[in-house]
Amino acid sequence: MKVPARFRVGVATHTGLVRTANEDDYLLVAPPGARPVLLLAAVADGMGGVAGGTEASRSGLRGLAAGLLSAADVDLAAAVRSGFAGASERVAEQARLVPALHEMGTTLTALACARDTAVIGHVGDSRAYLLRLGRLERLTTDHAMQDQRNRLLRCIGGGQPPQDPDLIELALLDGDRLLLCSDGIWGVVDDLKVRELLSQRPAVAAAEGLVAAALAAGGPDNGTALVVDVVAAPADSLPVDVELSGEEVTRLNALHRGTRLGPSRWPWLVLALAFVLMLLAVLRSVFGIDLLAHLFVSL
Repeated sequence: MKVPARFRVGVATHTGLVRTANEDDYLLVAPPGARPVLLLAAVADGMGGVAGGTEASRSGLRGLAAGLLSAADVDLAAAVRSGFAGASERVAEQARLVPALHEMGTTLTALACARDTAVIGHVGDSRAYLLRLGRLERLTTDHAMQDQRNRLLRCIGGGQPPQDPDLIELALLDGDRLLLCSDGIWGVVDDLKVRELLSQRPAVAAAEGLVAAALAAGGPDNGTALVVDVVAAPADSLPVDVELSGEEVTRLNALHRGTRLGPSRWPWLVLALAFVLMLLAVLRSVFGIDLLAHLFVSL
């Protein structure tokens, strides 16, 4: 993908060694045209079961992008608020469409960058960090019980009303490195190791190194790390190409398709599967017809 010459990006994600599906998702968008936001990056960690968590994180990111991109003539903070409103609306809409997913929710931590300033919007317990001049600083506050890290106090969806995000405004300096990550990273990789891995690697290698460190620590959860570097570049520099891995390109293209074409079809597939299973159960209990057994016999 192409990003403004002012930035470099890297991202890595992994299901982990315990979970069976990756309910994390991420977003990287360089909006076209003259907008207040040059680069939008975000990480979401879904909850509500495999289907619910996956759909919640995906829907939250689509809503974030749609809401923020519709706010073309406002400042960064207002654009981020608009994005979070869009995320809440999209997750709630998907939850209404499929009653089985009514409790799905997601964390959402987003970074909206102009040339020399940035605004971070935050709900949940994913995190944003800043590495500046060798010093690592956590920028966000976890919205979770201190003694029960997986019990969120605030999230997008999850039966909660629309959430007004925490906003952190930041002046960007040449050489800054920002990290967005889910709790599958920071929960098992301590700050000293995070700082070490961020300090001397290119953005892509830093993101991959953080995920590898989480796996080496047991990989108990999905883990996603997204790194954004601020580099010296003239204001009129042309965008640069950033090479993403095959999986990342697939996920990025899927997100763009979903943003353009509207709500995801994933909830309808879940609903259709549930209907088919219910129909089979009714046929078996009422009429004594076991279609699955007949199918296996015919095969």
